Amino acid sequence: MCANVLCMIGATATQPPVRILNPGGPVPRGVENFAEAVTGRYCLVDKSPFIRQILDCDDKVMLITRPRRFGKTINMSMLQAFFERPREGDKTADLFNGMLIQQAPDGIIEQKRQYPVISLSFKDVKETCWQDAREHLCQLLRDEVSRQWPAEMDEACLRGLLPSQQEALRHVVDGEASDLQWRNSLWALCAGLTRQYGRPPLVLLDEYDTPLHAAYAHTKPEELEDGGCYFNRMVQFMRGLLGTALKGKDTAFHKAVITGILRVAKENIFSGLNNPGVYGVTEERFASSFGFTEAEVADLLAARGLRDRFDAVRDWYNGYRFGGDTPATIYNPWSVISYATNPTQIPRPYWVNTSGNELVHSMLEKSNDPQDRADMETLLLGGAVEKEISDSLALRDLPNLSDALWSILLTSGYLTVDHGETPLFGTRLRVPNKEVQFVYRRLVTGWFHKSAASHVLPAALKALAAGNVEQFARHLTTFAGSSLSYFDFAGPEPERVYHALVLGMLAYLSDAYRIRSNRESGRGRSDLVLIPNDPKRRGIVMEFKVVRTEDQLKQAAQAALQQIKDKNYAAEFAQRQCSFVLAVGIAFAGKSLAAAHERLG
Repeated sequence: MCANVLCMIGATATQPPVRILNPGGPVPRGVENFAEAVTGRYCLVDKSPFIRQILDCDDKVMLITRPRRFGKTINMSMLQAFFERPREGDKTADLFNGMLIQQAPDGIIEQKRQYPVISLSFKDVKETCWQDAREHLCQLLRDEVSRQWPAEMDEACLRGLLPSQQEALRHVVDGEASDLQWRNSLWALCAGLTRQYGRPPLVLLDEYDTPLHAAYAHTKPEELEDGGCYFNRMVQFMRGLLGTALKGKDTAFHKAVITGILRVAKENIFSGLNNPGVYGVTEERFASSFGFTEAEVADLLAARGLRDRFDAVRDWYNGYRFGGDTPATIYNPWSVISYATNPTQIPRPYWVNTSGNELVHSMLEKSNDPQDRADMETLLLGGAVEKEISDSLALRDLPNLSDALWSILLTSGYLTVDHGETPLFGTRLRVPNKEVQFVYRRLVTGWFHKSAASHVLPAALKALAAGNVEQFARHLTTFAGSSLSYFDFAGPEPERVYHALVLGMLAYLSDAYRIRSNRESGRGRSDLVLIPNDPKRRGIVMEFKVVRTEDQLKQAAQAALQQIKDKNYAAEFAQRQCSFVLAVGIAFAGKSLAAAHERLG
């Protein structure tokens, strides 16, 4: 019943089999129920090999972290559809016919529809206060317990449970449970289903960390020391719910699969678990199970008659590298699907304009570390940064962790690992694609808009592009006087203050120029190079100097210009057939500056 098969290719660690289901069907943007997507004959990328990966994994508890909207929810729904025992009126026995999982060994297929399954999704628990969030969590638990009992668990079964388990289940169903009984409900439900069927349930917990993110975002930093604040109450509730149910070998569950964006380990949410397997974006296992591989995107576009759009889709939505030494190249599935619904439009940001990552945006906007800002500008212009990354974060400590921002940007999909070069230390990170670059451009724009002189920025850039360096220098002086406080950072390298300022300004020209910072050229490394996309435009090369007093400015600007010529920084423009190159030397002293320029070639 399932669908036409477009193609199938051999599987490797990073090139799994590819199969497109219902290639002519509607694109399932926003459809997160697997059975609904299949029976509705939506066009789907077949991710059913994920089922076998779960069974082949030796871990009893698996925590899989991926960015939002990368297919976590529909994959969890697929696991439920495969494993859950048939229920009265169930008409989905042939749901997986024609899918890749049907080619798995008999030992895998024999487990189909054999387990009770507990399924909870926390992805919508985003309330602004504890009372509303608690009510939402309790309703989720009540709905799931009611779905399983009393239809699935008879009174004889309940009498075999511990008294505390019996009371928890009964009071959860009638909605009158105490806080302790709500937290014990998942543990009690596991025990009840195991006793009913003689087989422990599979536990699926989707987006477990969303309530924690929401609580953290709506708790003031000064309140975190208060045990009764929103965030601490949420930690206590989730720790009791998950830690009790999944705490060890005596707990009645077959396997637990948990998804989220971050591994929030240091809040002890999983206190008592025996070494759960954690599979983040740098782990090999499950690397191609979330998001679309390049082969899947190519086949999906071909199936939709969009083969000629592949290069544009690759530039905009490609670039994620999930895995270890042999990482899989992954596309953002939400954006690919969204574009496929509007193929007449040019590619544009879809994923970054959706809700759900308030924590990331808040950290970016509040970052006052000048080095972070300089690094953001490097990323915006296509460069890479090297950072220490941790997969174990404590949300309450985020304001005091210098590397936390970068770890969250990586796990949340705003950065990816750059495997092109071996880093000197830490992990080499870059922006994955044009869509995410849009976020950094908007971020830098926001910083500049804080300046009282932000209105002069367009005029300054227009003057530079036209070769009017004197006018550019006047506007830059005005802008620097208003903006340097936002870019000022202490340390022995004051030139970096000005470099960051000008680099951020020039980011606005990235549609017309490829902008390179500290790029090797000629016989040295120039500060800034602007390579025009149109060879009829002038190329621009800049060098900066910093002096102590204003009376040294003109001489230093001329020295910077002479350095450009002496070290032949304009060498790379010759092969690009630029009409000519504008060399600009700029010297800074505090908030004053001078510029010297010359046309080369």
